[in-house]
Amino acid sequence: SDGTLGTEGGAMKGREKSAILPILLVVAFAAQVAASFARPTRTCTPKMVPPSARTGTCRPTGTSRKMRLNSRGSSAADDAAAYNAAISASVDITDAYLRNGILTLVRSGRDVDSNSRRSFLYQIPVDTAKTHQTLIIPPPTEIATKIKARIPSASGDKIAILVEEAVAKDGENAKADDTRKVFEIWTEGGHNLAARIVLPKDMHGKVCTDVAWFGGFSWSPDETTLVYVAEATPPKTASFFDEVDASATSSCKGGADDRSADTHACIGGQFTLGVGKGEDWGEKYTGTSRLALFCVNVNTGNVGHIQNVPGDAIEDSSEGGYSFGQPVFSPDGNSVVYVGWDAGGGGSMPRRLGSIYCYQRPAKLYSSRVATLRESLSSSKNDGGSDDSARDDEGWTCLTPNDRLARSPRFSPALEAGRFKMVFLCNTPGFDTHGGCMELHSIDWDADKETALIDNRQVLVENVDLPTDDDRPSAKIGGICFPGLFVNQLPTDCFSEDGKSVYMTTQWGSISRAIEVSTENGRIKPLRFRSSSEDPARASQSIFSVTKDGAIVSESEPGQPTTVGYISSGALNTGGGAEVQCLSLHKMESILGAVSGTSSSQSATNVSFEVLNVSPSHGEVAAPVQAILMFPDNPSNDKLPLIVVPHGGPHSCTTTGYIPSYSYLCRHGKYAILHVNYRGSTGFGQAALESLAGTAGTLDVKDVVHAVERVLESYSQIDPSRVGICGGSHGGYLAGHCIGQYPDLFKVSAMRNPVTNIATMVSATDIADWCYIETLGPGGYDWNSFRGPTREELGVMFDASPIAHVDNVKAPTLVALGMSDRRVPPSQGLEYYHTLRSKGVRTKLLVYEKDGHAIDRVASEADHWINIKRWFDEHL
Repeated sequence: SDGTLGTEGGAMKGREKSAILPILLVVAFAAQVAASFARPTRTCTPKMVPPSARTGTCRPTGTSRKMRLNSRGSSAADDAAAYNAAISASVDITDAYLRNGILTLVRSGRDVDSNSRRSFLYQIPVDTAKTHQTLIIPPPTEIATKIKARIPSASGDKIAILVEEAVAKDGENAKADDTRKVFEIWTEGGHNLAARIVLPKDMHGKVCTDVAWFGGFSWSPDETTLVYVAEATPPKTASFFDEVDASATSSCKGGADDRSADTHACIGGQFTLGVGKGEDWGEKYTGTSRLALFCVNVNTGNVGHIQNVPGDAIEDSSEGGYSFGQPVFSPDGNSVVYVGWDAGGGGSMPRRLGSIYCYQRPAKLYSSRVATLRESLSSSKNDGGSDDSARDDEGWTCLTPNDRLARSPRFSPALEAGRFKMVFLCNTPGFDTHGGCMELHSIDWDADKETALIDNRQVLVENVDLPTDDDRPSAKIGGICFPGLFVNQLPTDCFSEDGKSVYMTTQWGSISRAIEVSTENGRIKPLRFRSSSEDPARASQSIFSVTKDGAIVSESEPGQPTTVGYISSGALNTGGGAEVQCLSLHKMESILGAVSGTSSSQSATNVSFEVLNVSPSHGEVAAPVQAILMFPDNPSNDKLPLIVVPHGGPHSCTTTGYIPSYSYLCRHGKYAILHVNYRGSTGFGQAALESLAGTAGTLDVKDVVHAVERVLESYSQIDPSRVGICGGSHGGYLAGHCIGQYPDLFKVSAMRNPVTNIATMVSATDIADWCYIETLGPGGYDWNSFRGPTREELGVMFDASPIAHVDNVKAPTLVALGMSDRRVPPSQGLEYYHTLRSKGVRTKLLVYEKDGHAIDRVASEADHWINIKRWFDEHL
């Protein structure tokens, strides 16, 4: 328990305390004497444990906190210290770029004490003339929480910093809603604050800084204008009881009946979806409804709204229409190319569905001219960027009219006078599954004509159904040939200096790999380098940024946190498929390692790993199934317990990169860990991925069990009588299936926000399409209309759910729930928990009121993983 035990009725008066104090002392002494002759009893003593070490587990009294050991010999304090060491060693890079010989990194870290993530800025001088050196890292600088984004210009002379600051009014303390958004424009490489531009509240809402998906910033080629994404200002509303001129009203869209002429507000529209209540994009995007594009001139401070875009005007309703994002200026600076997501305006989203981790939401590329708008904003006489100027620009052009999915536009340097290439990710027919294989296409852009040459389109990398056989060792990574592009976003800076190559990171089976693609013929070449790994062929490697000065790359392994490296432009251009020289930023030490009541030292235990290829005979699509097997140091050669970890998604993949939580379980808990990338995972070809749709609960379960059985047959150091399973979301779904379908194999389980009954989930989740497609197969969801499931469909969904096998479960089961989860409703886990408890199965429920699907608030995440470790300690 992490509650507080106390007396009823509040505090006692001082005289009453003094009267009973001697009696309490005698009783306490007698209790201590009795305890010395008896086995320790179990009681909850939350106040004796610091917040960072609380696990909710009752501990035996009569010993000091450090001596309170669980069944595997570790105390709560030891577990907390080891967990904190694992997460503080993590190198989470949220931004990286190279400008004028300065390598800039933004690294985030978890602070358990303050229950927050803190960000740190590294600025590292790089001597690009040297190729054999270790880069010296100066101490980082913490970034204030009010700083939301840093956007360097291409030249490196300017940096735009987005600040969200509180503003006190009339001498009072600032309130939560008294905030404003400001662009600070720093020049001379970030040394001089040249301007502060306060963004107008009446023009738009919150600026979208989610550069991994919806958001994005782009400088114009002349570095005078910045385009960005922000929430469109919602329609104004008024209560039926507000004092307005009721005699002069007009129609309101979105379901409200009247609009007040004097306030321009929809009367009675506060609680109407699309008017006072925005239709959002689901989990993690509860505040994102209709995103629009805006330009700011950094010299004049004028701001304007790009209005010549697809869809209806947004003043009257935020329902339906389009959301726009990922903007980038054209090379001539007179157009903006961007992504438009169908939010109902294009006929493919009759019900708005969740977006995060759902990479198949219909989206196309568009281009809108902004020459007139930019000219207006450049004038000092402009009134702040009135929207009238935007309407003078010509209309918009759809650059990918025949593609269901298109995103991530990037422009090359000039290939010849006035000619550039725009590359982008696309999949013309699209796919129903939440992840899939993408193609890389290019379109020429004529800067002289200021237009895209749509007819001059080239397919650089095609979709791959299954990896082909190729006996050349150089053609394989992790034992498989190229499986297709599994890329969510291209790097912002992704082109070589001559524009003939584009760089990106893709999933290649269970390994993340940086690759080079020729823009002339589409030839694919893995980028081979060594940063810190003894075996870089198995390590996961990524590329952050490529400029004329070189590339920023990273490398990590299951037992080795990310190291960041630099590859000079000369080495990058002369690689030829051979390993290139990489300068390692050695070493980015652990940060935020000191937590109240714990030690920050990282365990010296090493973690080894192998990438396993297994070939199941079941299933209609013969595709590789890979698994990553992690081992702790085991000098005593004791039999190791095994924790099986099927990933969530299901259309995602666990790679050979560093994951703090599993490094913690392996290194500190001394568990062997088996990550299974079952069919349906990304990185193995589109046919292998789509083979899971319609067979969920069967094919994926058999793949997991097959991988476990092969490991138990091949590795004598693993104890086959001590196998547990741990997973979240679809991984929790598989954990429920495995303990229900194979109750004698899996002895204990831990689930995070698990799907347990698809039939009861379908009407409550933000991804109803997942429920149909994974149980009924591709084509099982109607994208053009909305209806509830039929009686027959509900039966299929129930049969594909873990709840159908719950009567067989006997494994002790830990269930962790984020009560704000929009993806998998908490009712799923509650239904399963109460069912197990009523059957007498040992179970425990963790409830995190403010967490969503990921349970990623820092304190919740820590509590969750320490509880998982101690649950396995107790039952495995």
